[in-house]
Amino acid sequence: METYIKDNNGDPQCPINNCLLGLFFSCNSSFETGEPPAFSPYGERRLCIDAFQMLFGDDRRMYFSDFYCSYPRKGTHYVTIVVTTPGSDADDFCKEHLVAIISHKKKPFIYCRPKSGTVHVSCGAWVDIFFTDNVDIRYCIDEKDASFEYCECIGYSKPNGLPKNLNCQHCNLDNSDD
Repeated sequence: METYIKDNNGDPQCPINNCLLGLFFSCNSSFETGEPPAFSPYGERRLCIDAFQMLFGDDRRMYFSDFYCSYPRKGTHYVTIVVTTPGSDADDFCKEHLVAIISHKKKPFIYCRPKSGTVHVSCGAWVDIFFTDNVDIRYCIDEKDASFEYCECIGYSKPNGLPKNLNCQHCNLDNSDD
């Protein structure tokens, strides 16, 4: 999978819009089972990949990028976390424009348990990872770090992304006193 330019999905002021190359991965699980949800807003074919290996380690940095909801899915909030390789062009861009998530073991919305190699996500928001490196799917599957599965598709997208819900009282700052 080759990286592509981030569209305008989410907050229109998000610094990575139309500026950063990456791949989106959803990092969510069912509250009841701990498994990926039975549905996906991203399509009917899901790539399940070893999140621990991909996200945590000395060769990865994480940055907070966006918090929003969109009109079609009112009430569902999304957090976008950018994952970079230290020293890369993407990492340099993120250092300048985003907030680094410093803690190695516990991060807001997503954390790992190194001994078990498990990754846990917040149930309060849909966590999206924007991974700024290409991913060799064949290698991941051969190494047993990834597999494909089918799921129900419940969403859709638009060219250039879905707009942020500008009326949400949770993810919009009130600037009325300015």
